[in-house]
Amino acid sequence: MEETNTNREDQPLKHRWSMQHKLNAMVICSILAVAIGLMTISYYVFCQRVDRKYDATLTHAAEACANSVSAEFIRFFWEQINTEEFRTLRDRAQAAGDEQPIADWLRSKPGFYAALTSGEDNSRDEWSLMADYEDIMTVLLEVKEYFETDGAYFQYDDGTATYNLADVDESLLYIGTAEKSIPEFEDYADNAAVPPVTYRSEFGWLRTAMAPVMDYETGESAALAGVDINMTGVMHERSVFLRQSLLFVAILLIAAIALSVVILQRTAIRPLRQLAKAALRFANEDRVFSKDDVIRLDIRSNDEIGDLYREIKSMENRIVDYTEHLTQVTAEKERVSTELRTASGIQESMLPNSFPAFPDRTDFDLYASMTPAKEVGGDFYDFFLISPTQLAIVIADVSDKGVPAALFMMSSKILLNYRAQMGGSPSEILQAVNAQICRNNKSRMFVTVWLGILDLESGVLTCSNAGHEYPFLRGRDGVFRVFKDKHGLVVGAMAQSRYRDYEIRMEPGDAVFVYTDGVPEASDESGEFYGLERLDAALNGLSDQDPRHILEGVKADVDAFTGQAMQFDDLTMLCLEYKGRSADESKS
Repeated sequence: MEETNTNREDQPLKHRWSMQHKLNAMVICSILAVAIGLMTISYYVFCQRVDRKYDATLTHAAEACANSVSAEFIRFFWEQINTEEFRTLRDRAQAAGDEQPIADWLRSKPGFYAALTSGEDNSRDEWSLMADYEDIMTVLLEVKEYFETDGAYFQYDDGTATYNLADVDESLLYIGTAEKSIPEFEDYADNAAVPPVTYRSEFGWLRTAMAPVMDYETGESAALAGVDINMTGVMHERSVFLRQSLLFVAILLIAAIALSVVILQRTAIRPLRQLAKAALRFANEDRVFSKDDVIRLDIRSNDEIGDLYREIKSMENRIVDYTEHLTQVTAEKERVSTELRTASGIQESMLPNSFPAFPDRTDFDLYASMTPAKEVGGDFYDFFLISPTQLAIVIADVSDKGVPAALFMMSSKILLNYRAQMGGSPSEILQAVNAQICRNNKSRMFVTVWLGILDLESGVLTCSNAGHEYPFLRGRDGVFRVFKDKHGLVVGAMAQSRYRDYEIRMEPGDAVFVYTDGVPEASDESGEFYGLERLDAALNGLSDQDPRHILEGVKADVDAFTGQAMQFDDLTMLCLEYKGRSADESKS
């Protein structure tokens, strides 16, 4: 199954969205986007020019109407026709289709001029409401003819509805009727000015502007003067312009797309396809390559495709050169791996790993383990009898990993063992070894060391700590607790470093657990550290076990925590349990 999948990966993908399709689609979309953008801009500019042409006429015409009458005049006229008497008369006239009753009624009412006179008896004969209406119509007719508009009228808006006052294209039956609601005018109420607006009415497309008839004493608008221009023909011209433009652009688009695809095919797609086919053939060959297998195509362009061709050719030449040396490199790598395995075996043999370490001794029990992060590590432990009544235990961590750390570790271990055999307290041993290492430490490496010497008769454990982790102690109550001892400087940092001793009086059954920082700093896949709290919990969950089972249990707990995460540091532990000497051993 794996072989089949590998073969599939080596073959060209079928039914894919190829580079040709992508480039063609990109070119077509780009041309379409430019064409649509230009069409939109040109159509917008055309419409704006037409609208501005009519907007000036509409605005001036509406303002001319509004300025040709006074607000008092319009207000008076509205007050006369906004009566129940007139509405009843108009409804009957509309039902009969006869405007004569309205004309008679208007003539019977005193006009605006009469309303301003002293009220003499002959005022009705001199001026009537009909004369007022005719004056309004004269104004509208003059504006319509002068500005060449299609409509002119006066309206009144009371906030709830718009009422017609006068319209040059309507009869007397139109006076005082409510105008149909037009959505485009809904935002303009209370006789407010209306800028030019285009909308569709029952008469076709209209563009309308309205100007208020202002009462300059109160600053209020009395009514609205409106003018219309029929835009049906203009809208037709817009439609024709749009259709013709679309046709013209479509022809240009087809030509541009066809030309672009042909050029793209010749300059990019075809050379890229040749490159891909030749490179894939080279990649699929599962054999030793020669210079005859290097890509050779007739691509002479001095652009990115030419650069790509030359780079692929150069890369294949380098691959051929590389494969010629691959056997030598592989052999060299195998030699290095063999040497690393040998070094790992030597390092492992340097550490005491036969347990029980002292099968003839019953006054103590100990166990130790070291799991390197690489083939060889920088951590080490050691234990040895200085005398029949003195047991030395050491755990240390070199500042680096790999082969350099392993070499430094071996020399440090030998020096510590040799100096401890000469006698002296742990602090004296560390001080002597530190001076000797600093004397020729060109690599500037250092090592943290915890050294303890246990008097097997008295149970006194004399210790010294050179920058190492805190030990854990198990007392009579069977509980492991961290013991925060005083740290000295790491070994190998300064030749003048001084160290101090401290004593721990151990009773039979007591134990000491020492470790390197690889234990608390072991991390899971999210980067969280194992930590001292988990170590404390793991130790106390195993406190009734012997040293071997304690270390195996802690290692299992660390492995369960880290899961599939890579081990970045050496993981070394040592546990010593003091059992005390029996009465027979003491006599002997």
